[in-house]
Amino acid sequence: MKSLIGGLLNKSPVPYVSRALNLPFIASRDTETQLRAMSSNGTLFAMVHRISNATAQVNWRLWKKAASGRPEDRTEVTRHLAADIWLKPNPFMTRQEFVEVQQQHLDLTGEAWWIVGRNPQLRSIPLELWPVRPDRMAPIPDPEAFIARYEYMGPSGERVPLERDEV
Repeated sequence: MKSLIGGLLNKSPVPYVSRALNLPFIASRDTETQLRAMSSNGTLFAMVHRISNATAQVNWRLWKKAASGRPEDRTEVTRHLAADIWLKPNPFMTRQEFVEVQQQHLDLTGEAWWIVGRNPQLRSIPLELWPVRPDRMAPIPDPEAFIARYEYMGPSGERVPLERDEV
């Protein structure tokens, strides 16, 4: 959006958030209730478990596009950092567990958040993926950049600021 004097006020074409203070974690109680519903309703548990388990059993593979553009000419990539991280997202989870958690969050709340662990010396290289509960994650809005950063609320109430490239 351009100002009357011709400079740029906003990096987005239209304002997406209010210029007023917008506090995170206000609606987290609803999301927490949605997450807890799986443990209190047997039918819901069975459905979400079945979907998340089936989703996690998909045989994920990475392919290099062929010059011809035809799918039958593509080649499978067997060694790649992205594939390695996908198979072992972090030291404590397998791909199966990671995908199941994400699918459960998505089915129960409509949101699935990942924290990307990066190399401190070379931030462009992701090293780990961590699932986080949607009721504990909040985007911090910015009237010019849409999202300024994110904040994670830890179990003890500590607020962990996260940059956009970490989420």
